[in-house]
Amino acid sequence: MKKLLAGGTLAVLAFGGMIATATSASAHTPSVSSDCGFVNVDLKYYQDAKVTVVIDGQTVEDTEFSGGFQKRYEENLGLDKAHEWTVTVDAYDGRDGTQYDWSQSGSIGVCQTPPPAEVVTPVVPEAVAGCAASLDDIVLPESTEAITYTKTEAGIVATLNSPEFTWPEELGAYVPQEDGSALLPTEVIVLEEDCEPSPEPSVEPSSEAPVPSDEPTASPSPAPEETEELAATGATVGGAIAFAALLAAGGVALVWARKRMQQNA
Repeated sequence: MKKLLAGGTLAVLAFGGMIATATSASAHTPSVSSDCGFVNVDLKYYQDAKVTVVIDGQTVEDTEFSGGFQKRYEENLGLDKAHEWTVTVDAYDGRDGTQYDWSQSGSIGVCQTPPPAEVVTPVVPEAVAGCAASLDDIVLPESTEAITYTKTEAGIVATLNSPEFTWPEELGAYVPQEDGSALLPTEVIVLEEDCEPSPEPSVEPSSEAPVPSDEPTASPSPAPEETEELAATGATVGGAIAFAALLAAGGVALVWARKRMQQNA
């Protein structure tokens, strides 16, 4: 009788343990919810397990826990684009340690359409010219909220600071680059000039003495002061000559008259 009672007791205990184990395992409660801007993970009734959360290809959680785990993920879940997520639970209990493993994936669609990008045009600085001109002589445009300017060996590079800005269809002197930047080539704003001095013709000194000219030298003109003095007295050059001739004739007549008087005497 005692053997029967002992056997029955063992059977009941074993059956109860199986039920307890089954109840504990079946109580695992994984739950994941997601919507615009968040992914929420809620895991309950686990003895020992590990949870892994991957959002947009990046592992944002890889943690062991006991009992339960709850966390909300909002970082880098912008509303202007879609997102993909996967939550995996590795439960350590159960057969082979994989019986109660669990995984779930989902997605979040675009929740908000971004505003159109603002069109901005890069500034072309003032060009420089000269035989010694270089890119160092160029005054770099001032960077703004939209554009950053830098100098390189190839020229000036303009870079957009965020997707909120975009280039116009025509960039003028700037050339679009594969990385989205724009290049202003050096040769467009640095104008080199040929500064080599031209040779001057050499003049050899002559050993021959200068030949005197046979042409008569012009007589000097009467001094303007004399002409002015004659003009001031009212006389002229012709009148002066006639007066001198008259005096000479009078003198000759007087001499001739004296000789006649001496002969008659």
